[in-house]
Amino acid sequence: MECLSGGWMLYKANGGCGTRRINVIPPDSEGYTGSQFKSASASGKTMLYVVPLQEELDLNPLPNDVREFTKMPKATCQICNKSMPLQVLALHIQVCKSNDSTSSNEETEVQFVSENSLDEMKQENFPSESVLPCPICQLMFPVDSLELHASLCGEENLLKSPDHSSFMHNDDSCIADDTTGNSSCRQVLCLEDLLELLAGRVNAENHFRICVSRDNLLERGLKQWQRQKKGNPANQLKITFIGEAGVDSGALRKEFLTEMISGIEKRLFLGQKAKSPQYSNSDLDNGLFRTAGEIFAVSLAQGGPAPCFMREWCYSYLTTGEVDVTRICKDDVDDVEYSLLIAKVEEATDLTEFTDEIISCGYTGALNIEQKDAIIRRAIVLHAAFQVTPMLGDLRKGLQLYGLLDIVKDHPSLCKSLFVPGEDCTPDADYILSNVAPEMSERGTSRASVESKIINYFQDFLQEIECGVCAEDAAEVETEPSSYLTVPRVMQWITGQGHKPLLLSEQKAFQIVFKFDHDCKVRMPQHTICYPIVSACTNTVTFPVAHMTTYEDFKCIILQAIKSGGTFSRV
Repeated sequence: MECLSGGWMLYKANGGCGTRRINVIPPDSEGYTGSQFKSASASGKTMLYVVPLQEELDLNPLPNDVREFTKMPKATCQICNKSMPLQVLALHIQVCKSNDSTSSNEETEVQFVSENSLDEMKQENFPSESVLPCPICQLMFPVDSLELHASLCGEENLLKSPDHSSFMHNDDSCIADDTTGNSSCRQVLCLEDLLELLAGRVNAENHFRICVSRDNLLERGLKQWQRQKKGNPANQLKITFIGEAGVDSGALRKEFLTEMISGIEKRLFLGQKAKSPQYSNSDLDNGLFRTAGEIFAVSLAQGGPAPCFMREWCYSYLTTGEVDVTRICKDDVDDVEYSLLIAKVEEATDLTEFTDEIISCGYTGALNIEQKDAIIRRAIVLHAAFQVTPMLGDLRKGLQLYGLLDIVKDHPSLCKSLFVPGEDCTPDADYILSNVAPEMSERGTSRASVESKIINYFQDFLQEIECGVCAEDAAEVETEPSSYLTVPRVMQWITGQGHKPLLLSEQKAFQIVFKFDHDCKVRMPQHTICYPIVSACTNTVTFPVAHMTTYEDFKCIILQAIKSGGTFSRV
């Protein structure tokens, strides 16, 4: 490998004695490390393959006198008196015996014998019991050299196979083209692999176009998603907001998915942090839950936020298709009607007044105080859970897009963080400021001092939002309710997305560019005010510093900009 250039990666096969397709071993952020070699090879028990990205390895046997063999134990062949390393001698002996003499150019050459020449091998003193076919190439070899040949044969056949080059340049070459995605060659070792696998299944050559108004975005978005006849949601999503000039290069799609995931959470689910589906026959009949499942899959595959707001028992149903009664307790009931019934039963001294409600939940036992726990756990809680299983069933159908449902079934623990609340992944003020890349003037100038002051104003503004101080100011500019003004909302105003990127590669590349306009009054001497200019496609915001001399001016202008500047147009 001394002269090898163009990069290389490690691959390995998961069992199959070399007959299975090899899968890439992704390097760490700093490249391949010794600990990764040890982990990937199971402490030396698994063979690793070095696969060049732009060249081919020279697979010709090395001469016996090369420096790589100097420290290897050697022995002399008793037939031809050639000295060679023991590993090479094991193969050479068989060749030397069968030919009775060998040239120097054929010292390490393996004799390949076809199945039709088995009789000839018997004549050359190879009994049939000592000859077996190679499981890869099906050629016949002596038993004592078969194992070594098979290991070399597997690597050689893979590198020479006609579909190897396409496999190397396209990891998704054996992923099913349909939307179910039942087959996959990628090895899912972490959440990053899973998301990259989903992204690779998006058909980027065709588009799934949605043209929607910002007014009543959720309902209009769901309807337009269902009415789209010319495209398939497996294609790349392209969004157009009616009346806006913005061209979707990724920011519009992320903004649409952010709004849809948030809207679906509020519209179709009940609960506080962790939620369960809201029972609704009309939503079920209209296919809204299936559409929601498709939107979840598209969001995960195309850079949107993860729908991490479900209860654990709901996620368990998605992975298995069955309700695990051991995972459900009274705290998992989000329906207001059943929650009130549970509270009434717990406080009641006489259960007869709730007979109808309890019986309607399927309870058939005795109605007495001693059976309170059984009534709550076996009747009310389970009835509330089983009532929403049709909604979860439709959601599972939507998750079949890109084969996401199969991936969730195969990797339930890995996918759990995408659906169940865990570590808070919403951006805060520190996250945004740590990813700011300001384009500052020369240090020491008056402009640089003003620009530094604007950055401090922005940090104070975000921290006030976190503390809820900006609620009254938001009301003064007639913006949305105070719950609307959040740090993720500010980030969405600038970048189009209100969530941290899911992919590690996107997290490293994510940054918000601050620019500063010092000359707006020079260009337009008569104007009295102007607002920040946002480019969500490039994650850039330009501040008009001449109008932001004080923090109060800064806050008033930016609040108005967030309220009125969400569209891709000049106002």
